[in-house]
Amino acid sequence: MKQLSGLDALFLHAEMHGMPMHMSMLSIYDPSSKNNGVEFKSIIDLFETRTRGDLALLRCKLMEVPFNIDQPYWVEDQHFDLVYHVRHIALPKPCNWQKLCSLVANIHAQPLNRNRPLWEAHVIDGLDQIEGMPEGCFAVLFKIHHALMDGKTAMEIFNSLHKVMDEESNHLHAVEANFERFVAYESDIRFPKVLAKAALNNIYKSGNIIRMVGRAFGMYSAIMRGIESRELKQLHKNKTRFNGELSPRRVVDRINISLDAIQHIKQRIGDITTTDIALTIIGGAMRRYLLAKDEMPEDSLVAAVPLSIRMGEEGDLAVGSKKISLANVALCTDVKDPLERLSKVHKESYASKAYAKTLGNNLMADTMECLYSGLVAWGVKAAVESGVLEKFPPANNTIIANLAGSAEPLYFCGAKMIDSFGMAPLMPNIGLFHTLSRTWQSLTIAFTADRQKMEDPAFYAQCLQDSFDDLYINVFPESVAQEAPKKNTKSAKKS
Repeated sequence: MKQLSGLDALFLHAEMHGMPMHMSMLSIYDPSSKNNGVEFKSIIDLFETRTRGDLALLRCKLMEVPFNIDQPYWVEDQHFDLVYHVRHIALPKPCNWQKLCSLVANIHAQPLNRNRPLWEAHVIDGLDQIEGMPEGCFAVLFKIHHALMDGKTAMEIFNSLHKVMDEESNHLHAVEANFERFVAYESDIRFPKVLAKAALNNIYKSGNIIRMVGRAFGMYSAIMRGIESRELKQLHKNKTRFNGELSPRRVVDRINISLDAIQHIKQRIGDITTTDIALTIIGGAMRRYLLAKDEMPEDSLVAAVPLSIRMGEEGDLAVGSKKISLANVALCTDVKDPLERLSKVHKESYASKAYAKTLGNNLMADTMECLYSGLVAWGVKAAVESGVLEKFPPANNTIIANLAGSAEPLYFCGAKMIDSFGMAPLMPNIGLFHTLSRTWQSLTIAFTADRQKMEDPAFYAQCLQDSFDDLYINVFPESVAQEAPKKNTKSAKKS
């Protein structure tokens, strides 16, 4: 039987009203690449085939242990109904990009039903009236709970639902999936077996606590040595409008940036990464947005950057037992010049990863394995519902996560993907989450925010675009006399 790890279960315990813990991916497809178009039945057949094959976990639901004396289990849903999970809707007319983002944000804000397998797919028609969209195009919004898998594996599974074009034969073939094949799951687990396993697990947890206490002394010494040698920087955490109590409403949007433009910047500057550029753009956008609200703090804002190290025995991505390390990176929002900000962000990012390495790659996962399930569930609920988290300085001002993309064009039931971006769960006291994803032609910077903290998402999307344009012009000042870099965002203008 398959039991959730402590870190997996944490996303269940942290899920409360107005704060669902699932991820979503919106992808838009052009059916003109398939002669007869794409029928909804073809999409149903695809999910039917895959969920009976290597994606069997998508047919499993939660079985919680009474009184949270142990972590829940995944069991096969004997009444699995694919029609419930794959739904067909249409974008209301008149259609525009802002209305699509609003629809997607509303669907993303709805929690998944815990009595069923924790995922959904929404097929959305009626997008061809949006400016720049091809005739007959449609979208698929894929939602999956963070307890089921982390963002990296979710993207692997999402990509595996697609095919790529073989240039030599001009035929589509399946995407090679790197995730571990799912095992068969039991449909029924006897209660005595669950109680026996719970007793054994709790005995192990007592031993793990002793080992973690010993490890803590070593970590403290390493951190103090790093601070004294100034290898590790203590970051001051400012509270902004993006921190505080969350509402149940969400907004989403994104911009697309040509990979050619990203590559040109890397070649001109040297010794920087695509992530460094993205962090610089986001830092510039948050600076622009908060300056426009007259709310910009003097010190730099800080982002949490998840570092996923969740690997299987042979190096493949494995389902369950995820290990995530967090690097706190200063976005240098106190720096106006984008080139200076890029240089400082590069150094901050490097130092923050070293800090995370000092703490240990699997610190979060190991800590959760030491704690008793019922204690974690009670503690998280009490902390969130009492509002005590909002009384302390925020751990971060935003979260920025990298999602695994594809270096080749993807095809879904024969339709070519032309756009895609991810949405993430908001965490307590952090009402803004950015996702970075790459396709064969562009880098996408998307964001999910609390609607009460960002009532004008189109304006923030424009801030992201302006931040990139500012960086590009400063890297290539000769481009000012030429045509400005093309804007690839389809975000609506600020109303």
